[in-house]
Amino acid sequence: MSGGDQYVVAAYAVIWVVLLLYVVVNGMKTARLAREAELLSRLVAEREGDAGAAPAAAPAEHGGE
Repeated sequence: MSGGDQYVVAAYAVIWVVLLLYVVVNGMKTARLAREAELLSRLVAEREGDAGAAPAAAPAEHGGE
């Protein structure tokens, strides 16, 4: 291989590594967001279940209006 060919191979290798890292990082972010969405869904379901059991106390109004 000549010197120019080595630079082309190195450039392609760098691009592939950067692309792979990009995909891995985005996959991790997507997985984290999916876990958070599942947690929020569970919290909403629990809150809806609790709302039917006992109504929450009305918030106290502040005077001055």
